[in-house]
Amino acid sequence: MRSPMTEMRTIEVERGADVEDSKLVFRQIVFRRADRVKLEERVLTFNPERCSGCQFCVYACPVSAIEFAGYEMLVAGMPLIIDHTSCCFCGICYALCPERAFDFSTSSVTGFEFRLAGGARKLENCVGCRVCYEVCPAGAVRLEVKTVDEFHKREPETRREGKLSIDPEKCKLCGKCTLFCDALVAAKKDVTPSNPAPFSEILLREDRCDYCGLCEYVCPNGAITVTAAGAEVAETVVEITNEAMKEITKVEITDKCVECGICVKACPYEAVELKRSFSGEIRVKWKRLERVCDWESCRLCINVCKSNAWYVEEGKLKLEPELCRFCRACMYACPEELIEVELSDVSVECGWEGWRKAVERVIGERRAGVGRKIGALEGFKTGAGVEMEGKGGGEGLKCFEERFEERLEKKEEEELKAEKRVDRRVVVLEEVLKNTAYRRLFELNPEKFLRVLKRNEG
Repeated sequence: MRSPMTEMRTIEVERGADVEDSKLVFRQIVFRRADRVKLEERVLTFNPERCSGCQFCVYACPVSAIEFAGYEMLVAGMPLIIDHTSCCFCGICYALCPERAFDFSTSSVTGFEFRLAGGARKLENCVGCRVCYEVCPAGAVRLEVKTVDEFHKREPETRREGKLSIDPEKCKLCGKCTLFCDALVAAKKDVTPSNPAPFSEILLREDRCDYCGLCEYVCPNGAITVTAAGAEVAETVVEITNEAMKEITKVEITDKCVECGICVKACPYEAVELKRSFSGEIRVKWKRLERVCDWESCRLCINVCKSNAWYVEEGKLKLEPELCRFCRACMYACPEELIEVELSDVSVECGWEGWRKAVERVIGERRAGVGRKIGALEGFKTGAGVEMEGKGGGEGLKCFEERFEERLEKKEEEELKAEKRVDRRVVVLEEVLKNTAYRRLFELNPEKFLRVLKRNEG
């Protein structure tokens, strides 16, 4: 059996970075040194457009290879600095990102096991309408549609005369009929958490309708009635059963779901169920907010919230707690510190100790270490380099974890000592400034004042 050191000498690791369709793509390829045979390839993709600045990935990364670049860069479309030469390609950032801003794949593992445990799913009473598709802020709903043209040929020049009516008492404005036939149009309106329905009414384009009557079969509520002059409704159409018409649409909620819950609130059939990966509490200083918040020019809380929990209605800034995922993006972004978000738990499907620690760091807002000795951000500034050790899988990451935990403990000790020195200087400064002569000296000759202050500290 080969030792880890022998294994390190027999493999070679190459890393690269590229930009594809505005996404950052990082690759790690492991070769057998002797014949350059590819043993494994890992690909990490970051989509800046989906990033909210929650910094989950910054805290989760076991080697501190990720830095948040600031809100100016978030607006500019480059919110993160990712040092791919320090990255161990473990996939933790992908697994814990609440915005699904990362994608991760590896040739050595089929089916990535570690993932957030929550997400939305449709129930058996789903009728295949378009409401969840319209309101989802993450584009997580996939919709397949069979149109009326697949059932019969429309000939507008020889179309029959008729009448189509929609009963407003029965219609739930789900829009399924508008998916099936372009003679029916859903009038869209602004979606807000207090009123998430995406449509205000269903309209008829008479120039497109041939009064075939198929929309009667499509409507899940029996709200549409069609009558045609001089002929039976749908006489030109092959026999179609109600069961066949139910299959004209197919709705699927994908793993892009960010667990905001807007689909649950909007669904007129109560056909969506949501299981959340994050639990916590959000608190807002509303009284102070009314005095100091300038949301009209700031809008940071609205812009960073990918679940649309923050919104404006009737000229006021409002919060819908049911949509909050406790990602803390709004808390970090608020320049007036008006928002407090407490993340108490993250539900994940994995038993690996190293990734459990990543969850603990995210909850505690604590980084794993300084990364490379000086951190990813400083590494970009100085152009410093590092060689990746050849250990693979959990063993290599465990070594990183142990080293960085040691560095973190040392760093915390140094920070504690520095805080004590600062506290001592503050006490001395307060005592000195009680003397009017010293205050006058500070105004007239600041350099001399600092020398006097240093003597007093001694």
